[in-house]
Amino acid sequence: MDEGSLTQRLKAYCPDQFLVRVLGETWVRPDKSEAKLLGVSPLQKVLLRQVHLMCEDQICVYARSIIPLKTLTGKHRRLKYLRTKPLGEYLFASPGLQRSIVEWSRLETGTLLHRIAMGESRHSIQPVWGRRSLFKIDQKPLLVSEFFLPKLFNRALEAAQ
Repeated sequence: MDEGSLTQRLKAYCPDQFLVRVLGETWVRPDKSEAKLLGVSPLQKVLLRQVHLMCEDQICVYARSIIPLKTLTGKHRRLKYLRTKPLGEYLFASPGLQRSIVEWSRLETGTLLHRIAMGESRHSIQPVWGRRSLFKIDQKPLLVSEFFLPKLFNRALEAAQ
């Protein structure tokens, strides 16, 4: 439920061992719900960025971001070139950042997104919980989904013991 930067929390959680593994950046058509939230046509291509947020070589979070073309203009065109830099760092450093919705969802085992999220641990039988947030930077929208993987909770339990 934290409204702050997940990237900052993960960096604090595993200092000097946090990294972003880029799974892909490609132009796709958004699904209907994504297009509606972003205020774009479902026929318009958007940039899909998929990453694993890693802590000590373990996947802790699968992040999936949808960025419309209109957001990738002006000073925010650099979003196309993040590579292994965290999107969250960029967003939360933007003074005009607004977060307008947070939706919760669950990835069921056997689905394509569950397999992508789990990475090497794709044989997991656990569903994965996540959230989807609509952000606006300088009134330009982007959609970020973050799925919290079992390794993240296992690390938290180990740290608490």
